Amino acid sequence: MATITQARPAGVRKLQTKLLIDGQWRDSVSGKTFKTLNPATEEVITEIAEGNAEDIDLAVKAARKAFDDHRGPWRQMDARDRGRLMNRLADLIEENAEELSELESLDNGKP
Repeated sequence: MATITQARPAGVRKLQTKLLIDGQWRDSVSGKTFKTLNPATEEVITEIAEGNAEDIDLAVKAARKAFDDHRGPWRQMDARDRGRLMNRLADLIEENAEELSELESLDNGKP
């Protein structure tokens, strides 16, 4: 896993740099990565798995399986439970808004 070469802001924890496909964090099929830079300083923020068409195909297949397969978890879940999960996602975004904004600021080269 790649490391951050620039000091992280105090509120930013270690970054996940892999692709989330079928419920698992994984390297890209090609094994390639790319550096994400702070454009203001040219410093490397982190190095991230570089997805390609094969990774996209795997992600789409996993998503389709989760929804279309009659045994898939999303398909078996009733709408109320799906709604709860979506609301939980919204809660997590709100709870981590400061960290997300700090990361986005770094990625855009703003102090």
